[in-house]
Amino acid sequence: MTAVVAQKLVEPDAIESELKAIWEKLAQENKTRACLFNLIVFNRYSPRTDYIRSIAQRVVEKFPCRLIFISEDPQAAQVAQTDSPYLKTAVSVLVPQNGESSVACDHIDIGVGGSDIERVPYLLLPHIIPDLPTTLLWTEDPTQPHPLFKPLSELANRLIFDSESADNLLEFAKIVLELKSKNTYDVADLNWARTEEWRDLLASLFRTAERKSNLEHLKSLEIVYNERATEYFCHLKIQSMYLLAWLSSRLGWTCEKASRTLQFSFTSANQQPVGAIIRTAVWQNLGPGTIISIRLETNGQDVYNCYRIKEEYHYVNIEISSHEKCDLPYQFLLGQTTTGHSLVQEICRKGTSQHYLEMFNTLMILDKDKLC
Repeated sequence: MTAVVAQKLVEPDAIESELKAIWEKLAQENKTRACLFNLIVFNRYSPRTDYIRSIAQRVVEKFPCRLIFISEDPQAAQVAQTDSPYLKTAVSVLVPQNGESSVACDHIDIGVGGSDIERVPYLLLPHIIPDLPTTLLWTEDPTQPHPLFKPLSELANRLIFDSESADNLLEFAKIVLELKSKNTYDVADLNWARTEEWRDLLASLFRTAERKSNLEHLKSLEIVYNERATEYFCHLKIQSMYLLAWLSSRLGWTCEKASRTLQFSFTSANQQPVGAIIRTAVWQNLGPGTIISIRLETNGQDVYNCYRIKEEYHYVNIEISSHEKCDLPYQFLLGQTTTGHSLVQEICRKGTSQHYLEMFNTLMILDKDKLC
């Protein structure tokens, strides 16, 4: 958890002086001002805003940074047409509540709407700490033009998207690939990070030479995801589509057919047919869209069945069998699925995942019938 200390509305030109005054008081409490990087978050006011704030504050718990949170009010256009432009700023200090930590971080909050949104880059620039990397979390759909996207992304070393915001996954993939090809910043995606545990599981499952050879003879693949929508998660099939596109791109499969019922036909690298299907289930205590299970079967009747344990969903039960034997089942421990963990993961990394970019190229083929 993160505590907010001395939140105060201030005029834009008083941001730094007010932060200094807050820190003079906190110095008496042995709090240390710390910052490893600048984190800029942009979102539009919606039911997801509180969720976005919570994942941003989760980062502060793990890594000290200067958090600049920009919120656009989509209803403020009418206000902007009056004599009172809509632009407000506030400052506070975020104190991670992790034991006896003495570290605390600056938090600058910018609320804006209407024509005043054009002032944001000029207001923001003096408050980015120089010589430190800058990460931009853009929580809106990048396929929709926005006047702040270009100026904010030009300030960033790393640009993190949330593909949950994209109404069209195919167009989202296209724009991310285009942005990466034309710009020097790294790109990342929260939903890609959410599939990492399962990608690690599959990599460990087929780490031996014998099992790697079985991958060449797969005949079927089934992925089940959690179809439990919330007010801030409604595009639930994205993680399962990412996982399918990643695995097929790694194995060199060619997509022959993709249906709106999420059934797919592939040809493997050795010209064998492979069928894949994405199914759904509903688990109330599991995150929306989260992968529940994966089942793979080879032409030689080898079966790899990996499924979460419902009572302890951080654990995956792994059952491996063939027509000759059944291995003893064992469990794979998945990492944290707490709020904000995927953002923490992506901020920690350097560079752009080549697997992520190649997955998008495959995804655009899978999505050729506009099934997402």
